[in-house]
Amino acid sequence: MLSNYLKIALRGFAKHKLTFFINLFGLALGLWASILIGLWVKSELNMNRDFAEIDQVYRIMEHQRYGAEIFTTYSTPGILANELKEVFPEVERAATYSWNQDNLFIVDDTKIKLNGFYAGEDYLHIMQYDILHGDRNKALEEISNIVISADAAVKLFGKTDAVGETVVMKETEGDNSFVVQAVLAPFSENSNSQFEFILPFRFMFDKPYNGWLKEWGNNGPSTIVRLNKESDWQAFSASIEDFILERNEGSHIKLFAYPQTELYLHGKFKDGIQQGGKIEYVKLFSIIGLFVLLIACINFMNLSTAKSQKRAKEVGVRKVVGAEKGALVNQFLSESLLMTVFATGFSLLLVELTLPIFNTLTGKSMAVPYSDGIFWLQLISVMLFTGLVAGSYPAFYLSATKVVSVFRSHSKSGKGVVLARKGLVTFQFILATILIVSTVVVYQQINYALNQNLGYDKDQLLVVPLEGKLMDNYDVFKNRIDQNNEVKSISRSTHSLLGRNSNTGGVNWEGKDPDFNALFEIMRVDYGFLETIGLQLIKGEDFSRERGADSIQGAIINKRAYELIVENNPEATSFNLWGEDREITGVVDDFHFQSFHQAMEPVIILLDPTFSSTCFIKIGTHDIQNTIASIQGLAEEINPDFPFQYTFMDENYARLYNEDVKVRELAKYFSILTILISCLGLLGLSAHVAEQKTKEIGIRKVLGATTFSILNVINKEFIAIVAISILLGSGLAYWAMQEWLSGYAYRIDFEWWFIPLAAGVILSIAYLTVTLQALKAAQINPASTLKSE
Repeated sequence: MLSNYLKIALRGFAKHKLTFFINLFGLALGLWASILIGLWVKSELNMNRDFAEIDQVYRIMEHQRYGAEIFTTYSTPGILANELKEVFPEVERAATYSWNQDNLFIVDDTKIKLNGFYAGEDYLHIMQYDILHGDRNKALEEISNIVISADAAVKLFGKTDAVGETVVMKETEGDNSFVVQAVLAPFSENSNSQFEFILPFRFMFDKPYNGWLKEWGNNGPSTIVRLNKESDWQAFSASIEDFILERNEGSHIKLFAYPQTELYLHGKFKDGIQQGGKIEYVKLFSIIGLFVLLIACINFMNLSTAKSQKRAKEVGVRKVVGAEKGALVNQFLSESLLMTVFATGFSLLLVELTLPIFNTLTGKSMAVPYSDGIFWLQLISVMLFTGLVAGSYPAFYLSATKVVSVFRSHSKSGKGVVLARKGLVTFQFILATILIVSTVVVYQQINYALNQNLGYDKDQLLVVPLEGKLMDNYDVFKNRIDQNNEVKSISRSTHSLLGRNSNTGGVNWEGKDPDFNALFEIMRVDYGFLETIGLQLIKGEDFSRERGADSIQGAIINKRAYELIVENNPEATSFNLWGEDREITGVVDDFHFQSFHQAMEPVIILLDPTFSSTCFIKIGTHDIQNTIASIQGLAEEINPDFPFQYTFMDENYARLYNEDVKVRELAKYFSILTILISCLGLLGLSAHVAEQKTKEIGIRKVLGATTFSILNVINKEFIAIVAISILLGSGLAYWAMQEWLSGYAYRIDFEWWFIPLAAGVILSIAYLTVTLQALKAAQINPASTLKSE
């Protein structure tokens, strides 16, 4: 019986080649998109879950209250981890670890920059990375130890087994030697870890200028713990809520524990409440993948029911000779399943061809897990779902055909079939409209964020890290650079202008509500900073050497900070920072140092370049490459021990939107794919309608109808359906995009022209698709279509 089904299906495919091609290509594209999205979704859901005992690991975080707002941060005091381990018996392991940074490492003649961080002794027992060589227990035990990745070992020593080897880290304050105690195995594809070394946190903690790490009132590094298996983590989280307040009177910080496994997908907080995160994108693209697959299935259903008239006599004959309804259902379902098998093979070929591009787009290194039995189980489930959904309506519709009606000389599709077909096309283009409108909105928002006036001038702004002798001899570097006519201005700062770097709630002023607190960003700068980055002074004066102590003891604040200070005291001219009075010597217009996801924050700019490690150089546009080469030559002359590095500020700022840009690009490609699959369906349906109306078109031509009027006969039905779809889809897209835009503190308005633009694109492609088939039908000689009459 099964072989008979297969023979009939293959004969049908061969007889209706256009329908077979459209169904095959449409289903293959839908499955291709679903497999790619499925691989990405699986990778995201499994991110950072491969570590042993990871379900017992929790990140210690802070809710900081400022007025009516709650700011949630990963930053904690540097002494928190050890204190938690001592006080709470349920804490098996606890470690403090720093932010990532680039350091210069030297082995013989090899000098390379590696990216890594400082971590407490327990860190590798909590985050149990696979160790290729070495001993986990000794890895961070001594202050002179270092842990490196396998890639870093090859770069430094030309081999992975580098345990016992010595490497020198060169810093501005001097050189330090470290002995490699462990080499980490390459990170799995389910890890978002990106580092090449780990140094003992004690090395950072003991530096004389890092005394702030020992204070309960200062934050910076992160804290991670592993609880014992019997612990109730929520009870533990509640018990540590006032831990800092008990040690730092007047603190407005509430501690809490959060599962490490949840941070990657659910790490977004607003006003102290967890609200989404990357899980939103996972849900979004899961829905898109399902939509694309459903659109492909709808094409199959539509074309199958459209061809039902030709299959009706076959069904009638089989019923006359005794075929049961169940056998007929099985016949048509087997055809759709066979088609799905062919489409799946084709889709896997497409996946292999496009996966490298998709990996580049998503920043991953995914591969199809052919050796994984679960993958094949999931793929077979998708195939069965696709085959059953695509073949269900045609199977049950055709199997229910009445024998008497089959053999009438003029049979037409019933109203129910026509309505169902129109409904499916409508649904297809509703989904296509949602994707197109959404893509337009995402494009406009990202472009708005990237091109909006930030309050400073990021163009032609060179960013150079100050290291080694370049920091010690900054004045020499600056004076010689100033001699270059293409250099407009140069200054330095402790702040990168790329998110929060240093902030405090320890700001008071006369008239301040005692129950109100605000988080101020602190920027320590040198002379010329405002001019170099293009901040607009709207009140007072810039820092100046002529004003001497007034500049050093004063402060420049942004408009947002000024509004807070004068809100209850319009005459205020100063504020108190950490117990020291500061005169407000200037006010600059507000500027963005975070992405447009965050609201404008108050900023205090202090004249204190002591630890400024970031140099900003404003250059002209006349000869950029030679200007950079000149700066590089000077930097290497003054600071030969460190390689010269630079970036452009506009490129650095654009990196704040990497995730949004990925969403934009993925949405764009899947929108194009959706339209392509939908128009494949239109192509097949319009071909069927043209075939049905062959004699009608012949008669119209004999009676003198123009080609244009004949085109309208076929076009009007489909264009009306597409137009209704656009109307319905636009409303749904408007609702969905308003929700998405709410994630930005500064966002575009949903403009009226977004919908006409999307409608124009969809209608144009749909009209062109149908017109191609209509023209083909209109060109047929009436004599050949009417000769049988």
